[in-house]
Amino acid sequence: MDIPVLVINLDRSKERWEGLAARAAAIDIFPERVQAVDGNAIEPSERRELQLRKFQLWHGRRPMGGEYGCYMSHMRALDRVIAAGWPYAVILEDDAEFLPDFVPRLRALTRLDLKPDLVKLYNHRTKGFITRAKTEAGDHVGRCIHGPLGSSMGYLVSGEGAAKLRAGALPMFLPYDIALERGWAHGLRVYITRKPLLKPARSGSTIGGYKKTKFPFYMRIPTALFRGQDYLRRTLYAVFS
Repeated sequence: MDIPVLVINLDRSKERWEGLAARAAAIDIFPERVQAVDGNAIEPSERRELQLRKFQLWHGRRPMGGEYGCYMSHMRALDRVIAAGWPYAVILEDDAEFLPDFVPRLRALTRLDLKPDLVKLYNHRTKGFITRAKTEAGDHVGRCIHGPLGSSMGYLVSGEGAAKLRAGALPMFLPYDIALERGWAHGLRVYITRKPLLKPARSGSTIGGYKKTKFPFYMRIPTALFRGQDYLRRTLYAVFS
């Protein structure tokens, strides 16, 4: 395939890389591995480009090492896209599995008149979907009124979009899956497909559980206010932008 595919993978997760590489080879994709940042190996005081207080206020809990590592791993992948000067590239996490028609559907996304900066290829939910275009492969492409959509498992990004996202996504103050889709904040033309091009492999997340990091409900009032404001901005972005 003529569109480069990057896969974020921890050094200790060799089996996940080998599994994804095999699944990719079965549909004639030969991905490039991006060494993931192991956030759990970095002391909290050494986590650069993280606005800790803002994360706590806007997200209502403490950031986990795995979340920090995930975020910075995606920044590393974006750096690779920018340095290579690719018109488009796909960035995947190593728990992605391809649907059989992945390649033709992906190629069709790059030929859209919309000229997207970024198209998410998998989401946990797609409520309130508004179609903006239809690809030659039959995919409905658009945005959702409701969110967050969840997941940063895979997305198509343009070279220009990678540069804008790299600049607009730092410093970190939200988990990456939430930050990724906030086109109204970082200025990207972000879209999703109504039907996914990927599905999760059976391997579980390497980030960890969230429950122990949550603050009591009375400490999450700023979080509720932020989410309400962001929900409104999401709706306006989906309908009018």
